[in-house]
Amino acid sequence: MFAGLGLFFFAMHFLCVNLKRLADQKLKRRIARLTATAPAGLSVGMLMIVLTQSGTAAVFLLVGLVRAGMMTLRQVQPVILGLNVGAGLIVLFLTLDIRVAVSLLIGVSGILYAFGARHREHVAGAAIGVGLLFLGFQIMRDAATQIETQAWFLHFVEVTAGAPLMAFLAGMVLTIFAQSSIAVTAVMIVFLQSGLFELQDGIMFVFGANIGSSVLMLLLSVNLSGVQRQVALYKLGFNAISAMILLPVMYVEAVTGWPLIVALVSHLSTDAGTQVALAYVLFNALPVPILLMMLGPTADLLQKVSPETRAESGAKPKHLLQPCQEPPSVAQRLAELEIVQLLRQCSEAFSAMRSNRGLKDLHANLEAAAALHRVIEEALKDIASDRSLSPSEHGRVDLLVRILYLTQGMRDALDGLGAEVICLRKTRPDLWFADSAVEGLDAILGVLISVARDRNRDTLEVLSRLTSAKGNGINAIKVAYLGEDHLLTDEDRGRLLNTMNLCERLIWLFGEVGRTYGRLGHSQVEVLPSVFERQSNSARILA
Repeated sequence: MFAGLGLFFFAMHFLCVNLKRLADQKLKRRIARLTATAPAGLSVGMLMIVLTQSGTAAVFLLVGLVRAGMMTLRQVQPVILGLNVGAGLIVLFLTLDIRVAVSLLIGVSGILYAFGARHREHVAGAAIGVGLLFLGFQIMRDAATQIETQAWFLHFVEVTAGAPLMAFLAGMVLTIFAQSSIAVTAVMIVFLQSGLFELQDGIMFVFGANIGSSVLMLLLSVNLSGVQRQVALYKLGFNAISAMILLPVMYVEAVTGWPLIVALVSHLSTDAGTQVALAYVLFNALPVPILLMMLGPTADLLQKVSPETRAESGAKPKHLLQPCQEPPSVAQRLAELEIVQLLRQCSEAFSAMRSNRGLKDLHANLEAAAALHRVIEEALKDIASDRSLSPSEHGRVDLLVRILYLTQGMRDALDGLGAEVICLRKTRPDLWFADSAVEGLDAILGVLISVARDRNRDTLEVLSRLTSAKGNGINAIKVAYLGEDHLLTDEDRGRLLNTMNLCERLIWLFGEVGRTYGRLGHSQVEVLPSVFERQSNSARILA
């Protein structure tokens, strides 16, 4: 079971990495069309649960899509409702064995990943991630099914017979271990048909199984934050609503003898297994109409409970609407503004280096910058493919693509610099090189951001002096290095030298971006007032 859990987490990470690389605009539009309406989202959710047979696995697939920027919370909400409805229908038909399908998926995608075309590598990688995710669940589930053959478990069944609360707790615990409320409910159907439990105990067991899936999801999502956590909390809230309604009703029926849930399922079927399956359907379908009418309010509530992280907020484009509806010439100017926002994200990386949280903040910031980079890149591809662009406009797009390429080099250098700076602070807090390098680089980047925004000739000249091979920036870095070189051991000297090299690379990249902006010519933001009038967001107007 522990090996299955480890495989699950690895598959989750591997799936997310490859989905992020696949998340171009065309794929996002397809997913948006598939989940554009609530009925469509319900259908997608029902299909997902049929394929996964595990609500937890399906929800974490959705978390992967959200992390990759391919879905929003409003798109995910109806899909989660569909997962619950589909789970109830599956229990009516019992379970399907997908081990052969998973094995084939891993085999075929693994071969394609190793020997297929390079441009299809991310597709095969995502498929491997899905297969390994299911395989991890299957390993845990197979290990858990052996519990029912243990003597202690059979004794536990005897103890819980006639005790609805104990049956509820048993269903919850077993689902946490088995990773699937559907599988646990299928076991209960067998138990009921064998006469091991009474119907009332079986229904409470099934309700506990659904709550157990929520507890499992809460445990697995403990390291999530922002929108990713909102997805998991929405699923938790669904089960909580059902439990708050149905559990009191069950106890009222048990105490007063009024014909409620047990009487309803008994009236609909005479088979004990089908009766429990109907109770499972009731639990998973009852809140659906309520939540469908409250998609907006529930999304607002989740936003308050688990607000967007700074990285998620920074990853959102501020000017390029998705999809971009503006003419290519205007979209090109919007892309210029978005690149300024991307440079500001790079500047935030220096703030993360000053932070006590260190690499965690830095990596979150660089991940947000990478997400914004992909949005701009896809927008520029769409713009370049338009045949109405003039030769001069094509030239501007090519220069913007070069700037975007250089910012990717900035992110790589910032990642390495952050690791070295934080390590130097821990091992040699008496050195001042790391702090002075961070402040100096941030100042140069601030000048570059001014160039990108205003394209002022005087500012461009200042940037050129700071970033030239014999300019103030590189000379200052060398002087700072030489001032502390004699104080270091060989190991610290190597780390400091690597830090200096990264600083010099960043300064060169800043200069290259500035020179490219010089070739790009004057800023053309003045053509955009009509665009901003159509975009009512006050933040966009301010920008």
